[in-house]
Amino acid sequence: MDEIAGATATSVARVFDLHALKAFAADKRVRKMLFKTEQLWSEIACYEPGQSTVMHTHPREEEAIYVLEGTATMSIAGEEVVVPAGAIVQFPASVPHDVRNLGADRCVIMFLKVNPKVLKAGADGAGA
Repeated sequence: MDEIAGATATSVARVFDLHALKAFAADKRVRKMLFKTEQLWSEIACYEPGQSTVMHTHPREEEAIYVLEGTATMSIAGEEVVVPAGAIVQFPASVPHDVRNLGADRCVIMFLKVNPKVLKAGADGAGA
């Protein structure tokens, strides 16, 4: 099992201290991989005021973004959404979105994505 600073391991799980993993840079947002398995992956992204992630889509993956600290402003399919700390946003694949820190304080998000093959396999087995 890979060791990541800020993570501890039990015999079957890893526990991540997201606050200990935070890191910031003056020139651009900082992303840190938490884990990536065959089914699920997650990262945190840390934004200084004024930093952002450009508009993009994930053609195959559903995504959930949790705001750990600060406030994230997102454009999701053209709709402006202000997401405060403690809130989570879930959206399906292929939805255009961005993340911007328009506030005066730092912003930290954690996102989760599911392998699209897992989603398809789950749909194929639904109701069986």
